[in-house]
Amino acid sequence: MKIPSRASIPWSRIHLPFITVLLTLIYTQSTQACERSCQLSVSHAFADKYQLLTSRHFLTLSQKINQSFFHGVPPPPAAYTPTEGNNAILHLQESLTRAQQAWDVSLFRTVFDTIFVDEPQFRGDCNEPHRVDQPAAGVNWTMSDCHAMDYICGNPPSICHFLPMIKVRIERKLAGLLGVKVGGGSVGSSDGGSGTPGSADDGDLYANFLGPALSKVIMTHPTLEPYTATLHGNLNQILEIVGDQIVKEAALFARPGAEPFRGDERWRPEWDLEIKLLLLSFP
Repeated sequence: MKIPSRASIPWSRIHLPFITVLLTLIYTQSTQACERSCQLSVSHAFADKYQLLTSRHFLTLSQKINQSFFHGVPPPPAAYTPTEGNNAILHLQESLTRAQQAWDVSLFRTVFDTIFVDEPQFRGDCNEPHRVDQPAAGVNWTMSDCHAMDYICGNPPSICHFLPMIKVRIERKLAGLLGVKVGGGSVGSSDGGSGTPGSADDGDLYANFLGPALSKVIMTHPTLEPYTATLHGNLNQILEIVGDQIVKEAALFARPGAEPFRGDERWRPEWDLEIKLLLLSFP
C-alpha cells in the first residue's frame, strides 16, 4: 500500500486544527466594541433622559411668557380683551412647543456625537492593556467588568466605567447649544461652552419660532400694534434671562471636576444603573 508523503497532504488539513484553536483563543481573549446597535441604543437612552432634563428650560420660558408678555401694555379692555390676551399667549406657547420638539429631535445626534465622535472617542481597541475577558455568547458583561475597564476605548464596560465623565461632557455640550438657541450668540467649542454673547433676536428660538408668532399676534390683534416694541422687548428679556441661566450652567460643566446634574429635577441615580445595565447587555 502506498503511503502518501507529507508533501502530498494538503497544508490546510495539517494546520486546520491548529488554526481553529488559535482563532478560538483569539476570540475568547479579545474584547468586542460597542457596535452600531449598542451605540444607537445607548445614545437613545441618554437622549431620552436629557429630553426630560432640558424640558425644564422650556417650561420656565412658558411660565415667564404667561407672566410677563403684556408687561407695560395697558390691561384689558384698553389694548386687548381678556380673550385676545389668552389667545396671544396660547399662540406663543404653541410656537414654544414646536421649538421644544425641534430641540428634542436634535438630542440623539448631539449625544451620539459627544460619546462616539468628539474626542476622546469611545472607540478603538480594548485589548491592550488587557482588563476584561469577552463574555461567552449570550452572557452579559458584569459590573466587575465595568469597574475594571479603566481606560477609554470602544467596548461597553469602558463606556460604563466613564459614565460620570460622559454625562458631564453631554451636559456641557447641551447647555452650550441650548444657551445659543435661546439667547443667541455662538457656542465656544464643539463640546459646549459659553461662546460669544449675542442678541436673543439672533437665537433660533426667536428667529424661527417666537418672532414669527409675535408677528402673527400683532397682525391678528391690530390694537396691539402700537405696543409692538414693548412686546418684542418683553420677549427679548425673557429669552435673555433664561439664556443667561443656561450659559451659566455650561460654564459650570466646563470646570475641571464638574459634576453631572443634581437634584430632584435633574439626573436621577437610578438612571445610571438603567444605562449601565443596558450597556452591559451588549456583547
